[in-house]
Order: sequence, then C-alpha cells, then structure tokens
Amino acid sequence: MTRFRSKSSPIGSFFLIFFLILLFTLFLGQGLGRFYLGNINREVSAETLQKKIVASRGGNLSRQAPPKLKVLRLNQVDYYTILVTTLEEREAALQVGNELGQKGLPVIVTGEGPYQILLGLVNNQETLVDLAQKIKVDAKKAEVRKDCLNKVAFKFTAEDTFAAEKIAPFLGEISFCLEKGLLLYQSIGVKEEKLILLRPKFSELADSLENTANEGMVLCKGKNDETARVLGILSGLCTEWAQSLRIVGKEWTDLALLKSQQQGLVLLEEYHRYIKTTN
Repeated sequence: MTRFRSKSSPIGSFFLIFFLILLFTLFLGQGLGRFYLGNINREVSAETLQKKIVASRGGNLSRQAPPKLKVLRLNQVDYYTILVTTLEEREAALQVGNELGQKGLPVIVTGEGPYQILLGLVNNQETLVDLAQKIKVDAKKAEVRKDCLNKVAFKFTAEDTFAAEKIAPFLGEISFCLEKGLLLYQSIGVKEEKLILLRPKFSELADSLENTANEGMVLCKGKNDETARVLGILSGLCTEWAQSLRIVGKEWTDLALLKSQQQGLVLLEEYHRYIKTTN
C-alpha cells in the first residue's frame, strides 16, 4: 500500500498561526472597545443625571415657600370727590390748600406724593359738578373724580392672630362707618330735601364712630410699634369725624356739612394708606 505523506512548510504554518492570532486580536479589540465605550456612555449619563439631581435639590432648597396670607375683603362702594389739582411738592400743595381754605373751601391734601388736593365726599357725581367748575388753580379747572372705598384689601400672615382677631374687625368697623357716611352724604347742601330727612342719622353715625375709636385705642394701649401708632391715628380721626357730624346736626349749614365730609375723607385716605402697606 502506498502512503502519501504531506509535508507542510514551516513558513506556511507561521503565517496561518499569525493570521489566526490577528483575527482573534481584532475580535477581542472590537469587543472590549464596545464594552468600554458602553461604560463611558453610561458613566456620562449617570454624571449628567447626578448633576440634574443636585441642581434640582439645590433649587428647591434655595426657594423658600412664601408665607400664607389671609385677606380681609370688605364692601367696595363708589364715591365722588373733587380733585382740585395735583402737585409734586408738599409745601406747594399745602399753600394752595390754605388759600382755598381762606375762601371757604376746606380742602384736604393727601399724605403721599404726588399730592392731591381734594374737596367733598358724596355718593353721586352731579352734586359736585357745579362747584368743581368754579374752582381753578393756575387757570386749570378742578374735576370730579370717581373712586372706590376698599379698593385695596387688608392682608396679613396666617400666623398673625392679632391681625386676624383685633385689627381686621377694627378696620371692618371703620369701613362700615364710611359706608354709612356715604349714604348720608348725598349732597354738599343741607337744603336738599332728601338730606333733611337724614338729619337724625348724623348723630347716630357719630355714636358709631366714637365706639370704633374707643376700640382702636384699646388695641394700641401699651404698644409702641408702628402698627399701634397707625391704629392710634385712625382712632383719633374717627373721633374728629364724629365731632364734625354732631356739629352738622346742631348747625345744619352747608359749611358744617362740607367740613364733616372733609373729616370723613381724611379718615378714608388714611385708612386706605394703611391698608396699602400690607399689600
């Protein structure tokens, strides 16, 4: 039997082994490459996610929740007054006010600039038109202005029990007195028949105002803070308005009526000014 013996070349074997090693290396390199690239991508994603978490937590910590507020909403009632003029300087406004007062027009000057000079407090517009046309400052005619009682609401924190139990009811009493005053102030002349019928109500409103003033003085008794100071001012203005109303009932003149309206207007302006500070 004849046997055939194959002879392999050493060089051929070397190339075959080298080729197999090369294939294995390429395969291993690609596999490891995909493995590490995958880990890097996952690490970047995790790092980004961690940054987002930290940023989110930091944002929540830096933003403090605003305090809860309570709001006292009272009846809004329209009223009318004469806007004589508006001036930027307080001294100039006071000077104009004094000049008009000497002419029998007891105007008021608002407490904050720009300073408005106001006259009259009634519940209808027509009764002020004729008087407004007769008033001029620097050749400029006065105008009738419409405004609103309780155009701003008293606000306080939910934890402020003193504001809720004491100040809010006091402000409510002032508001109620102002509403009743606007029911009485239907004209700037006492000869109006509809006003004559209301004459006994002036003293009744004076009684209510004096009771309200007493409540306010109790609230600010023994206190030296800003709130107590303002409550004291409002209480004093209630008393002054009450006194002017009693004079109207006794004298029953146009000037007494107009002065009482001015006292009510001063209280209204200061009442609104205090409430604005809580907004």
